[in-house]
Amino acid sequence: MVLAENSYSAGTARARVRNKNKLRNKPRNRPKNKPHKKTLIYFQVIALILCGFGLGLYYINMNHQVTALSYRLEAQKEKVAMLQRDYKQLELKAAELQCPDRVEEVAVNKLGMHKPDSILFAALPPEDETATAQEQKKEDQGKDSNSWSMAFLKWINRAEASPR
Repeated sequence: MVLAENSYSAGTARARVRNKNKLRNKPRNRPKNKPHKKTLIYFQVIALILCGFGLGLYYINMNHQVTALSYRLEAQKEKVAMLQRDYKQLELKAAELQCPDRVEEVAVNKLGMHKPDSILFAALPPEDETATAQEQKKEDQGKDSNSWSMAFLKWINRAEASPR
């Protein structure tokens, strides 16, 4: 029994417990290329924060572009409305300038024109007679005539309404 007491003394038990705690707290021999777990977690948190920051910047940029485009769209709409108003005013002015009374006034006052005293009318033969006369002329001329000479003959034979 005495041997058991000597081997189990208070001092030696504490030394063993201290030795076990020292072994537990001692860092393990890890390979040099494998980082510590806490370092990996820090990098992941930093990467997550940077991703959130990047997404925030992307959202702000897209929001800015949408706002800028909406301002440009409103400016273009105002420009279109203004051009439509101008177009309607110009149409109204053109209609006023093309009025027959105004045209007559400008012709008399500014250009020195006056209305003719007498109007001469030339009577044209009915269309059927004109068509038969042209067919007879074509037969007379034969196949040797060309379109230029026909146009010249039509120009010479047209009805004139000149007051001579």
